[in-house]
Formats: sequence, C-alpha cells, structure tokens
Amino acid sequence: MRDAALVSFSCEPGCALCCRASPVTVLPHEVYILQRLAERLGAPVVFTPAYKVADVKSGLRVAISYLMHLDEEGKCPFLEGTRCMVHGLYKPLTCRSFPYLPKVIRYELDPTSREIRIDVKFVMSTLCPVVRRDLAPADVAKMSSIHIAVKYAPRETEVALKTLEKRYLYAKVLSELWKRGAVELDDEGKYPFYPVVNGFAFIRRFYPELTLEKLRD
Repeated sequence: MRDAALVSFSCEPGCALCCRASPVTVLPHEVYILQRLAERLGAPVVFTPAYKVADVKSGLRVAISYLMHLDEEGKCPFLEGTRCMVHGLYKPLTCRSFPYLPKVIRYELDPTSREIRIDVKFVMSTLCPVVRRDLAPADVAKMSSIHIAVKYAPRETEVALKTLEKRYLYAKVLSELWKRGAVELDDEGKYPFYPVVNGFAFIRRFYPELTLEKLRD
C-alpha cells in the first residue's frame, strides 16, 4: 500500500469491476435520461423503485430513488466489454462518484414539521481494487469524512456531493408541497395498493419548469 497523503484515486484501465458489482442507485430524473439512451443504444435496462413515500391526497406512491438492475449476464446493461457505452453521454451519478458511495441512506417522515429528512453516511468502497491497493484499512475508515476523502478522490467526492444535493432537492420540494397542503405524505408501507409514480414526473405536476435539462449534469 502507498502513502495515502501522496496518492490520488484513478480507475484501473479495463477493470469494470464496479460495473458488475451490484444494481446502481439512480435518481428519478436519471431514469428518463437513461431510458432514452437505452432505446438509442439497444441496452436492456430494467428499473425498479427503491425508496417511496405515499401521497394520500393523490392515492399514489412517489418513488424518489430507483435501482438500475444488472442484465442477465450479471453486468450493467450499458457495459460493452470493459467499455461504458454512456460514458460520454450520461453516466449515472452513482457511477461517476464510485468508489465514494453512500453506506447508509436513511429517510424519515416528520408529520409534525411536515418534512422529509435524509441522513446519508459515505464510505470509500473497498470493493474497488485501487482503493485496496492505495489505502490501509485505517485510511479507508477516515474516508467517511468528506474533508479527508476529497484529498484522495476529488472528482468522485464532488459528484457525490452533487448527487446528495439532488437527493435533497426531491425531499425539499415534496416537503414544501406537504407544508402548503398540496400533498399529504405518509409511510408508503401503509398503502401497498397505491400505484407507483416516478418522483420527477410527480413533482413536475406542480413545477413544470423543472426540466431534465436543469437536473442533468
């Protein structure tokens, strides 16, 4: 292992291990962007809702995060050999922030303040062979602090923070709608019979000026 103070993260050419590790967490607007690219590229993408919140007023469950699943070969549907087909088009935020990823994402509904709160804890993933090569276990543990992680992986931590901002945006907008009585949020587990709607599409009913172009970067 090298001195963590003297090294910075860089992907190993031709690795693509992270493209085979697990389903990819994506945000609601990314589903639309990636579906369009999948149609153009002929990639068999499958998305399923992850965290959802119920809106009793509309009788819907609003998905504010999704999973993009691995294909039948156990790899990202956009992976061709070791090449990412969407690298220069639109690479998911989670992929761009790898190996700096959320270890815990906890959502909480507060009916008193009518807010959705999010608690996120990050970790430098030791799934990545470069991280295991570069950092001692004690250094990896310190990477839970963004102020330390940014010295090792500045590009990836910057994307992680942008992803967090967008995640907070969904919670903030829904909380504002809740406070003004436009929606009535509750635990989605109480309403398993409610159909699921994409959070981006749901929010645009109230804020049509919020476009994919404004969220895409």
